[in-house]
Amino acid sequence: MKLFAAGHTDPGRVRSSNEDAYFIGDSIFAVADGMGGHVAGEVASATALGPLEEIDAKVYPDGATAIHALEEAIQQANVEVVTKAQDRPEYEGMGTTLTALMFEGQRIHFAHVGDSRAYLLREGQFNQLTRDHTFVQQLVEEGRISEEEAAVHPRRSVITRAIGVTEQIDVDVMTLDLEQGDQLLLCSDGLTGVVADEEIAGILSDLDQPARTVERLVQAANHAGGPDNITAVLLRWDETPTGPDRSGTTADMSGPAILVHTRQGENAEAWVQGMRRFGSFTSRRRGTGPHHHRRRLLVILVSIVIVGSVLVGGGRWLLGRSWYVGIEGDRVAIFQGVDASIGPIELHWVVEQSDLALDQVAPFFLDRLESTIAAPSLTDARRIIETMPRVAGSAADPAQTEEPSPAGDATTSP
Repeated sequence: MKLFAAGHTDPGRVRSSNEDAYFIGDSIFAVADGMGGHVAGEVASATALGPLEEIDAKVYPDGATAIHALEEAIQQANVEVVTKAQDRPEYEGMGTTLTALMFEGQRIHFAHVGDSRAYLLREGQFNQLTRDHTFVQQLVEEGRISEEEAAVHPRRSVITRAIGVTEQIDVDVMTLDLEQGDQLLLCSDGLTGVVADEEIAGILSDLDQPARTVERLVQAANHAGGPDNITAVLLRWDETPTGPDRSGTTADMSGPAILVHTRQGENAEAWVQGMRRFGSFTSRRRGTGPHHHRRRLLVILVSIVIVGSVLVGGGRWLLGRSWYVGIEGDRVAIFQGVDASIGPIELHWVVEQSDLALDQVAPFFLDRLESTIAAPSLTDARRIIETMPRVAGSAADPAQTEEPSPAGDATTSP
C-alpha cells in the first residue's frame, strides 16, 4: 500500500496573481490561500509552508508526538507570518489559510486554520473533514441559515480564523486511519466556492491519474468562472493505483484510530458523531489561552463566543476585508464588514458616505440597494456607486455629464 499525490494551482480567470500555494513532500502535504493584496498574500502563503517543509519526512514514535509536531509547525507558521508582517510595512495586514496533513504509516494527521478544506472520498461517500472558520459557518451552526443559504451567502468569504492575524491561534487537529481506495483532497475555496461537492466527487471517482484529476478540478472551477485562485492537492491510498505521481512511506504506527479536533463552542460533538464511521476516536480540545479551560460555559454564553471569535483577536481585520454598498440615512454609502449584528454589536461600519441621495437612485434599483451590493474592494465599491442607475434628468444622472462612464466599467462581486 502506498500514498500517491499530485497538486495543481491556477490564478483563475479573474485575478492576475496567484496568492495560493501548496506543498507536496514525502510525508507532508499542504494548501495555503494567502490574502493581503499585491504581493503580501503570496508572501504569507509561501511563508506559512516553510515550517511544514522542515518536518517533512521525519518519523515519530507515536501518534501523539506526530500530532504535536504538526500542530507546532502550524503555530510556528503563524509566528513567522506575524513577524514578517511586523518587520515589513508593505506586508502589513497579510494572512493566510493553512490546511495540512502528515502521512504516518497507515494514518493521516490533519491540522487546519481558515476556510481551505480537506475532503475524504471513501467507498463512494464524499465528506468534508475540516470545518470552515467563517462567519457564515457560525450562522449555520447557530441555526440562523441553512447549508444551502450558506453556499450563496454574500459574506461567505469572511473568515474568523487565519494564520498571521494574531500572535496566538487555535488549530483544529485530527487523525484518520486510511483504508484501501481512500482519496483525500486538500483545496482552496477557489475550487469549493464555485464547484459543487457532487461534481468534485464525480471527478475523483473517475480514477484518472492523480495529476490529471487535479487538472480537471481546476478546469471545472475555471469553467464556472474562476473568480478566485484555485489550488488542489490529491492523495490516493491504494496498492494498485492508476499511476504514481509522488509517494512517501514512513514508520508504521500501531494502536486504534483517534480523532482529535479543536472547536469553538459545543459544535464539536455533532461533528464527531458524523465522523464515527471512519473509526474509533477520542476527542480533546487544545489551544493557547486560558479561555480553553472554560469551554463548558460557552454553551450558555453563545453570543460571547461569537463576538469573541469575530471581533477579538483580529476579527475586525477580517471583517475589514469585506466591502459592500448600502444605505446610510438618506444617502448611498460604502461599508466594511458584514450586514449583520450579534445582539447590540454591529458587524459593519460606514467607510464613505457618497453625495448620491436615495431620491436620485432609479426606483427599480432601490430594492437591490437595500439588500446591499457586495464589492471586492473600496475602488470597486466607488465604481458601483458611480455607475448606479439614476433618476432621469437628475443632477446625479451620468447622462447629464459631458463624459459619461462606460457601462462596462461597473464591477460587482459574484
